[in-house]
Amino acid sequence: MSRSHRVTLSLLASVFVVVSAAIFVTGMGACQPSGVRPNVVLITMDTLRADYLSSYGFSHPTSPNLDALGAQGVIFERAIAASSTTSPSHASILTSRHTREHSVGFYSGPTALEGLRTLAEHFRDAGYETAAFVGNINLEARLGFARGFDHFDDDLPSVEANRPLQYERIAEHTYERARAWIAQHGDEPFFLWVHFQDPHGPYDPPPDHLGRIRVEDGASDRELPVLEKQDGPGGIPRYQALDGVRHSSQYRSRYADEILYADAFLGALIESVDTHSSSRETIVLLTADHGEAMGENDVWFSHFLHSTPQLAHVPMILRAPGIEPARRPEPVGHVDVLPTLLELAGLEVPEDARGIALGPHLRDGSAPPDRFVICDAGEEVSAYRSDSFVRAVELKEVWRENPSPLDPKWAAYTWDGRGNWERITEDSDENRLITRDMKAMSRYFSSAQPMVGAPEAEPEHEERLRALGYVE
Repeated sequence: MSRSHRVTLSLLASVFVVVSAAIFVTGMGACQPSGVRPNVVLITMDTLRADYLSSYGFSHPTSPNLDALGAQGVIFERAIAASSTTSPSHASILTSRHTREHSVGFYSGPTALEGLRTLAEHFRDAGYETAAFVGNINLEARLGFARGFDHFDDDLPSVEANRPLQYERIAEHTYERARAWIAQHGDEPFFLWVHFQDPHGPYDPPPDHLGRIRVEDGASDRELPVLEKQDGPGGIPRYQALDGVRHSSQYRSRYADEILYADAFLGALIESVDTHSSSRETIVLLTADHGEAMGENDVWFSHFLHSTPQLAHVPMILRAPGIEPARRPEPVGHVDVLPTLLELAGLEVPEDARGIALGPHLRDGSAPPDRFVICDAGEEVSAYRSDSFVRAVELKEVWRENPSPLDPKWAAYTWDGRGNWERITEDSDENRLITRDMKAMSRYFSSAQPMVGAPEAEPEHEERLRALGYVE
């Protein structure tokens, strides 16, 4: 409307303004009645299982700021990660495609995101300024995650203690970068993605947070051996090992301390967004890429192996204008993030999105359509409903350049929406659940797309290693 002063027919101009406003408000889905485009903030936390958060029933105060966000918005009690590793879950968040349907597949690092329009591209094409700040090497720009972002900050100045090739950035430093950007862009509509690396292991919070929370394991507390391998069946994975720390309760306590540390900067980030957003409303959606094993089935302090609840059940919280605070029990997933944020911002939801826009159901209180939500870990996949899940295991023929036929073994489980799950022992009940979902899951397996190899790391990575003393 910058040329409206040139219109000599004031009546026609008025009609144009009224009609344009009506169209925009209708598209906003009752999110922003004023017609001013909202800011949109996506926050992803790394390795954060839902049942270690106070608002999801944990008995220790690990997450006061996350809980405050939940009190202002909607807590989805049964949110399911797309995968149990970082890259595939974030690829699903940004594209609304399941793990087998995008080029990342179920790997973190050696594959790249290509060929699908991302959430950032949708917002940028709609006139939003877009920025991202990430803390994990598996989200680097070279892996395709920068597409659609005007500003993409993947400066990772640190390395994990036991894996010198795993670059990262702790929550405080990621927040500082994001805060500086927000301070310069508060007057324009923006889409901002902030990824906090904590509480990813090793669980080594800053000294002022170490020992803040003590998780008692009681009789189940045990001393664990340090394993030579990086996953955790039977002991502490090599990358998680801390000097003099061997008991399960010590690691669980440190994990809780890490959550509390990251939560402090989550709170600071939300305050910065709210302070600098001027009169513009802000949509905030928070979730995690996956959870973490804490001894379930004797698997300790690791992820990426399985699709069961300790790794699949993540927080998802949405605060948005026009959405009343609530707790929702229906299963939702990472594939719902893109359509939900686009719809709330008044943008068109692509027809090929695998998830659904949750806003209409939240506004009118209706239940989403009956469906299952998939967590794909490569050699096993689980399909979640509200109180149960069906699991396909031993998927040995995983796809690489081309999809391969699969012959999984099936099992069904009850699930209470928290950390409690067990296999159904009654054959008739198990068979009924498996039969219900097996055909749809088999179609999902057959939808697998070829994965795309990641480009070689930049020479500057070797320079970083040399500066840190890891390369001669």
